Amino acid sequence: MKDIQYRFYPNMPVRTLKRIKLIDKVLYSVWKRKDKKPAAQNFDEITIIQLAHIGDMILMLPALKTLKSVTNYHINLLVSSQNFTIASRLKFIDSVTVADAPYFARNKKVSYLSYISQLNKISTGLIYDVRGDLRNNFFISFFTRKKLFAGYDVGGGGALLDVVLPFEPEGHVSGLFNPLFNYLKLTPKNLADYWNEEDMPYDTITDHVFPPRFMAVHLGTGAQARKWPVEFFIETIAALSKEIPVYVLGINQDLTVEQHNIISAMPNVVSCIGKYSILQSIYVLKNCSLFLGLDSGFSHIAALLKKKVIVLFSGTVNKSVWKPFSFFEDQVVLLNHEVACNLSTGCGKLVCEDNICMKQIAPAVVISRLKMALNELGAYPIIT
Repeated sequence: MKDIQYRFYPNMPVRTLKRIKLIDKVLYSVWKRKDKKPAAQNFDEITIIQLAHIGDMILMLPALKTLKSVTNYHINLLVSSQNFTIASRLKFIDSVTVADAPYFARNKKVSYLSYISQLNKISTGLIYDVRGDLRNNFFISFFTRKKLFAGYDVGGGGALLDVVLPFEPEGHVSGLFNPLFNYLKLTPKNLADYWNEEDMPYDTITDHVFPPRFMAVHLGTGAQARKWPVEFFIETIAALSKEIPVYVLGINQDLTVEQHNIISAMPNVVSCIGKYSILQSIYVLKNCSLFLGLDSGFSHIAALLKKKVIVLFSGTVNKSVWKPFSFFEDQVVLLNHEVACNLSTGCGKLVCEDNICMKQIAPAVVISRLKMALNELGAYPIIT
């Protein structure tokens, strides 16, 4: 068996890691595939797989746009149903297919039979999975039809791949496409050169007139461990709304009714919580001057819209790897509080009994940095 540099968070249970290594040992002993040399005439369609959450999909969009721009491949994107709304509106994607992996589902029951049925519909030339996950490698290998399956072995299941691509452990996640570009014999590309903010889909809001400049705040994130206390958001919104209009986004589950009432009653604040669809919410971000959010899909969207973005970043993941994609210096500012349990690489937790890495980000620090950003943007002060 080849020597594999596994990539797992430090809180990975020892028993689970041993199980994955044992599975790999068995797979490599019975599965003797060899890397194959791709030939352009052998396939004209590439299926890109990202079955995880919205932020993971958004982060790969500049690379997808670049791939489509510099090749003649038909690009099929395989995503979860929660990401279909955005994916289906991407003009540079030729087709979109849905598959809901039960092991990635949050707050949703998904059956493995349904998942397998969805994968069975895939018939393509090259499949590329960005994740390097034993579960993905297993289900994609056995339940899709393809000529080549390329991906990573860092999470197990490398023996199931036709082509194991080299993994860069400390590079930004958008760089995961570089090995694919090299494999396809494409010259290195600067992804920022191919992305335009108009590539991000949105639905126009016609029943509201937005001010010429305002700040957007998004309260939500997909993991409890990455949340910032809502009372801290309220303190921050109250301070900034004295300088510039503030639009607050999120869903009703992000806060209590009492907290929502407090925000709704603030002068110079517009609550959009639970009001707009995801595509309409993107339109709000498209029109804002400054964005404040957590480690979430909306922070990544704001960055791709080329907005000035302030992100309150938790210690659950490696910020160098998972920070939003940026186009200019200091476009994205990460505010995070280093604590021992961050373990430098991120703890990997989705739920934390006491997420001190977030609770110790002081509202005063956030307020000061937001006001600095407004000065830098020339959008301060504006009172309506």
